[in-house]
Amino acid sequence: MDETSFTATQASLSGELRDSIRNMYGVDWTQTQYRDLWKPLYSGIAARLKISMYYRDNNIPQSVAEQADYWARRYTTKTQPDAADYVNANAGVDTSKY
Repeated sequence: MDETSFTATQASLSGELRDSIRNMYGVDWTQTQYRDLWKPLYSGIAARLKISMYYRDNNIPQSVAEQADYWARRYTTKTQPDAADYVNANAGVDTSKY
């Protein structure tokens, strides 16, 4: 995630969501610095907040094809993103334990 996207997650944060993050994880997202994203918990929170910015109705993509399309439109910086790259990268991931 680039710094502009990170800053957007802080700016779009509702009071209720901010309180939920603080209560659940002990993290005050408004005080988080971009460099904190090196911590897996923080990068996971940032990724989920970015997703919620685009899927305010919580209709988050569930299938690999839908996730690939989302990735191609929102997460990659490639000039011509290809959803097949995402599908291929995830082909060997065992999701049965998740």
